[in-house]
Amino acid sequence: MPRTFPERRPPFRERLRLLTELIGNNLYDAGRFWRASFTDAAKTRENLRARIAIGLHFLEYGMSLRDTVQGRGLDRAQQLAEDVDTYLASFGPDATTEIALRTLESYLRHNAGAELDLSRLTEVVEGYAALERNGLRGGSEEVSAEDIRARGRMDFLSFAEARHSIRNYAPGPVPADSIERAVQVAQQSPSSCNRQTCRARIWTRPDACARILALQSGNRGFGDQLGGVAVITSDLAHWEQATERYQGWIDGGLFAMSFVYGLHAEGLGAVMLNWSECKGRDRELRRLIGLPESELIVTLIGFGNLPDTLRVPVSQRKPLSYAASFDQPLAE
Repeated sequence: MPRTFPERRPPFRERLRLLTELIGNNLYDAGRFWRASFTDAAKTRENLRARIAIGLHFLEYGMSLRDTVQGRGLDRAQQLAEDVDTYLASFGPDATTEIALRTLESYLRHNAGAELDLSRLTEVVEGYAALERNGLRGGSEEVSAEDIRARGRMDFLSFAEARHSIRNYAPGPVPADSIERAVQVAQQSPSSCNRQTCRARIWTRPDACARILALQSGNRGFGDQLGGVAVITSDLAHWEQATERYQGWIDGGLFAMSFVYGLHAEGLGAVMLNWSECKGRDRELRRLIGLPESELIVTLIGFGNLPDTLRVPVSQRKPLSYAASFDQPLAE
């Protein structure tokens, strides 16, 4: 006989316990965001690096618009120049400042001849002109639709349909260069204002993998077969506003999926190992891997070599009509 539905709610005390647990875990996440982000002020090198990334992205964005005009984003350009000057004085040159200076150079060229006060930008760019250049670029560039299509031409649906969550692995080490190429694929994932906050922290030693996987409950029956495990993280030091409080997980999810596709392209198997854990277990893994306070754990990914034949779940997808809707009427 079918059970009654909707189900009866548990007693009040149990509901209160569940609510208290939910609030406690949300406060745990909110506290990390508050401490790490620059919501109130830029406090760390990563905070300032993030603000520079936001600033230069805004300028690149503006210079790539079809109807771009001279002077667009001048206030942002001036703030970027100040941040670059502060960063160089505090921490010295690195990739962040090289890209920012190239972007400011591009902005100056873009606005050449305009009746604008570009003196501060020029002062900063010329003041650091002698810094070593490592080939990093900034600004905007022209590309063709033909080139984009030619380089991206493939049957991606077949590629995606051939990917499975693999829970049977062949023994043997996973080539390091294959893992690195998969990370390079992940680095091409979109990120908010191109902040690139995500990292893949990877272990391939069996003893280390076993200790990490012992804290994750979804690898029973195959965890010991894995050739490696990646902990995908996002650095909250790159976020500024309360409206961005979930963006680390969003960008991290994109990074994780791209990493899995990268492994798939290398002929390797992979499986997402979700990190839906309470704050106590989260602290355990953070302590074990020495994760910096500002980084949040997005997910774990197990990977390894594929056997010649294996069984996988069918995992039938829902109808397209569930996943896609077009031109629904909007509210008045």
